[in-house]
Amino acid sequence: MKKILALLFILVSPAAILTVQATEGVQTIPQVTDAWRGAVTPYLWATNIGGSLAYGETQLASVDYRARDIISNINIAAMLTLEAQYGRFGAMADMVFAKLNAQKSEVLGKPNLSSDTTVEQGIYTFAATYTIHNTKDTYIDGLAGVRVMNVVARTDLKVADSVYGSSNSNAKTSTTPIAGLKGRVRLGESDYFIPFYIDVGGMGQDTEVTSQQMVGVGHAYEWGAATIGFKNLYNRQKSGGITTTQSLFGVVAGLSFSF
Repeated sequence: MKKILALLFILVSPAAILTVQATEGVQTIPQVTDAWRGAVTPYLWATNIGGSLAYGETQLASVDYRARDIISNINIAAMLTLEAQYGRFGAMADMVFAKLNAQKSEVLGKPNLSSDTTVEQGIYTFAATYTIHNTKDTYIDGLAGVRVMNVVARTDLKVADSVYGSSNSNAKTSTTPIAGLKGRVRLGESDYFIPFYIDVGGMGQDTEVTSQQMVGVGHAYEWGAATIGFKNLYNRQKSGGITTTQSLFGVVAGLSFSF
């Protein structure tokens, strides 16, 4: 984490920005044309997870896992963003999947009970986009679409100093409409830029509210761009007697390959 933050500091250093001039042939800000263009962006999201999980009246204590704990307990993870555009119209997909091994937690109000919870989750955002502002220094897309959340949770309850216990598991998928903005702002006359993303949604099948935000700094190259920044996702769902509240915040870094 310290190395990532150090890299972020270097990238946003005023000295680095002011002394670097634009490279010939590099398109820092995308331009609207009557031709197809797109990008594929694999990325890493070193996120902390905070939230709670409740099965009816049985509520687990608040969870707060740091990125280093998640990395040591993760089974599998995949993160990818796809974008395609023709003229001002386009489409995007942001896909995150992760499976965490059993995590220890407590049961609120019942100190003699403990639990292990395994969570498998997919977060998939699909949206249509439209370019509402485009200059040599700024690019802004409006977007409207859906966020699909798939969660499979299993909790094994254990009685202290006893072999007795029970298990509870559930799986659910919810689809929630979202709307937002994304884009880039160029820094001076350099190849550096500030990428940003924000969306908000709710009133979906099971989701009361969902919102995702990202801001960072990037550097454009002939093949695409490298970015690093901070990303946050908040989500609150309630369905079938299960209430899940999540807050995911952490450093995100990716490589975007343009075509």
